[in-house]
Amino acid sequence: MKKSSVFKGIIAVTVCAALGVGAAYAVNAANLKKMTSAVDIDTFYNGISVNGISLGGLNMEEAEQKLYSDINDTLKEKTIHLIGENKSFDIKYGDIDAKYNIDDTLLAAYNYGRNGDVKERYKIVSALEENPKDFEAQFTYNKELLKNKIDDIAVEIKVEPENSTMSRKDGKFIITDEKVGYSMDTDLVYKDVLKMVENIQEGDTELKVDVIQPKITKEDNEKATSLIGTYYTTFSGGNSGRNENLRVGCENINGTELAPGEIFSMNEELGPQTYENGYRDAAVIVNGKIEDGLAGGGCQITTTLYNAVILAELDIVERANHSLAVAYVPLGRDAAIAGDYKDLKFKNSTEYPVYIEAYLSGNKLIANVYGHEIHSPSREVRFDSVVNSVIPKPAEKVTTDPEKPTSYREVTYYGKEGRKVSTYKTVYENGKEISRELFNTSTYRATPDEVTVGSNEEAVQTLQQEQTEQDINNEEITNENSIFGN
Repeated sequence: MKKSSVFKGIIAVTVCAALGVGAAYAVNAANLKKMTSAVDIDTFYNGISVNGISLGGLNMEEAEQKLYSDINDTLKEKTIHLIGENKSFDIKYGDIDAKYNIDDTLLAAYNYGRNGDVKERYKIVSALEENPKDFEAQFTYNKELLKNKIDDIAVEIKVEPENSTMSRKDGKFIITDEKVGYSMDTDLVYKDVLKMVENIQEGDTELKVDVIQPKITKEDNEKATSLIGTYYTTFSGGNSGRNENLRVGCENINGTELAPGEIFSMNEELGPQTYENGYRDAAVIVNGKIEDGLAGGGCQITTTLYNAVILAELDIVERANHSLAVAYVPLGRDAAIAGDYKDLKFKNSTEYPVYIEAYLSGNKLIANVYGHEIHSPSREVRFDSVVNSVIPKPAEKVTTDPEKPTSYREVTYYGKEGRKVSTYKTVYENGKEISRELFNTSTYRATPDEVTVGSNEEAVQTLQQEQTEQDINNEEITNENSIFGN
């Protein structure tokens, strides 16, 4: 009896244990099914958001549409207002291709909690109820488009200042008002806007605009109407081509105004010396000889203005003498121009504008320099030149002519002696010399005589025979006259 009872007890325990295992298995299977159904869904888990926008329960397509509508479309309309005193400009985020990287962010948000076994995934998904997960989409924009947008605004704001201008009519000056200009500080505005964009902000920012003052004001010009330097040279009225060049050249430089510190270039102001610009052929110096060439006469305009400028006591930056001495100005007082290697340049070394006047009157070429006179009326400036040495003519240049007899000789070009010259500037006050200094040096080249000689011996015999025959004829005529009388 005792043994049977124990056996029955063991059986009972065994049966109960078996029933317990079965019940536990049933519970685990139910939990697994529950967990699986919770994590194996094709929509975003509840508690998942992107940029604060909840995506729970949405599939990928729905989530994508929602984000593009709620984030990117809204972002494009965000606006930065650039406010100026008289103008304002808008930069929309859409103008600079600003956007959020939605596609990659959605993929990361969708895959959250979808790796690992069911239990691990369920634990992650379940935790979203208490601790939602927000994914931040990456913000991007095009810096080049932003820079271009600001540059375009700068161009629209830019206003060049206008100098007061001077002109002369009927011997009187006409002076206009100056105008200020405006320029945006592009770098500073770009820096301010960039900071707002980086923080995805919208709103107002200031347009940094600078006022640009003109170089020459009306007040400046009104103080620069004194004649501070004048000079004239003469020319012949018989050379139409050269005289037309003088007229065109004077017209091109007449009315030129230089601001303080500005440099005048004769070659630039005369303009391209071409037929299209009105210049004609006339005598020019080429390799130490006078030949016809385009724009001959330009050097006389240059020389005349040079002398007016040095009498005005402006600073000479560049000056070259002619290779040969010219007749219309003393030695050492000439100034040549040629191509791009000889130019007359001078600087307005005063504190006020300088106005250039050049014109023809009768047979005179007149150059005037107007500005602000700082010297006393008793001041006088003179320039005089000293010939330091004479350069002898080189040996004559001989050309043979085989058609001419050996006794033939003709000088076809008379050369010139050269000179080395020093020019001095002397200043007087009340007729008394107060300074004298070397102003410039000039070297004028010597050129040889050019001679043509004959080299034909037969031509000599022919010439002698022709002379003999002529002498015989003359003798016969003489005899005939002596017989018959006149």
